Amino acid sequence: MRKIPFQVNEGGLVALLPNGHVEFLADSARRLILRHNAGRPVSAEELMTHALSDPLVTLDRFHLSAPAIAFVETTNLCNLRCKHCYADSALKRPDEMSTPRIKALLDEFAEMGVLQVFLTGGEIFSHRDAVEIIRHARSKPFSTQIFTNGLLITEEKLAAIPPGQSFFISFDTADPERTVRGRMDFPKLQHAFEMMRKHGHVFRTAISVHRNNIQDAEEIFEWCAEHGYPRPQWLETHPVGRALLHPDMLLRPEDVDEVFEVYRRCMERYSTSPDTDSGTEPASAPGTQPGRRAADEIRGVDTIQFCQRLERAVGQEKCGRSVVYVNSRGDIYPCSNCMSGQLHRAGNLAERSFAEIWESGFDAFRDIRFSDHTVCGSCPVAKEDIWCQFRCPPLARNLTGDSKGCGATEYLQEFMLRSGRYWRERRQRNVRLTLTPR
Repeated sequence: MRKIPFQVNEGGLVALLPNGHVEFLADSARRLILRHNAGRPVSAEELMTHALSDPLVTLDRFHLSAPAIAFVETTNLCNLRCKHCYADSALKRPDEMSTPRIKALLDEFAEMGVLQVFLTGGEIFSHRDAVEIIRHARSKPFSTQIFTNGLLITEEKLAAIPPGQSFFISFDTADPERTVRGRMDFPKLQHAFEMMRKHGHVFRTAISVHRNNIQDAEEIFEWCAEHGYPRPQWLETHPVGRALLHPDMLLRPEDVDEVFEVYRRCMERYSTSPDTDSGTEPASAPGTQPGRRAADEIRGVDTIQFCQRLERAVGQEKCGRSVVYVNSRGDIYPCSNCMSGQLHRAGNLAERSFAEIWESGFDAFRDIRFSDHTVCGSCPVAKEDIWCQFRCPPLARNLTGDSKGCGATEYLQEFMLRSGRYWRERRQRNVRLTLTPR
């Protein structure tokens, strides 16, 4: 039985419920959570009777008592040299954290009540102790997710990881040689997926869309649908990390018609409406445990959505308040974008404990609020009340030189307008996005 990770905050408890949702709960739920964690199961429905719709929190330098989501680089070593890599992964950083130090950090996360940990790189499986680190993480209450390119995964490693591990596999064609995909047959990825399924793990692809792979993205969606694999995660390539050296990869305003049509077709492939919905839960996708839905197995989206709800409620960036990024040297940043630009470093684990750095190391960053981004007042995205994730200091600095400017390119602004209208119209028709293909 999976334990419920939780943390105590000024506004109440924040917990990752058994169904994968994250909620603010009244302190009265603590007794039920402790009972569940002692081996007497409590349902998410019972816990939700203690949910708080409007928790009271202090807005000045707001932050949770622990991150809801923590990203941990195990190493910067990578077997690929993707042109869009935000971390500029290639070689190991000087003085990378030892395996015991990484495990001690995971212990501290568990004690603080971190809800979800993403283990990443570089390429995590280029670390000689990757399996040992993953196994240690899996012994903790928090949910563990693995980011990997999938090319160094072996059956021996998968067999040594406790069943039910969730993997996000980056999968695109940044290089013209298409070393990952082969000749459109996807042989290496399919082999990795089938090995994961054999050993009881779950998986999902993540595609970083850029000018070199627009049409390839649709083929990846189609391939996943044909094989019954969960819906890929659509990601945009941003002007950060190695992509700054390859600006020709970034999508332009004149690309938006083509990209949005591809995006729309990809989403329609994984959608259901009242006319087609039978009223029953969709069958589990290959790669999920029997009797459990893919949405329950791949938990990353629910936790991220909680952090997005929180930032919208308090008018402050989620990074450094409910999200944190620890690079392989033990440097602590609000997020991957800040790490990439070496901005707002809060401290290093060789100097202080993570708990100490989390409590006071981000004070200057936490003074920044969405209202400081004054350019938003004239933005058409804001005028249509479409939620924007680009009030981002490092992205804004890369684009405009002003960390309180706009972090979205002209292309992204137009894409947000179109996608916002698209999802609004879908909600009106009660069309739902699914993880399993239709």
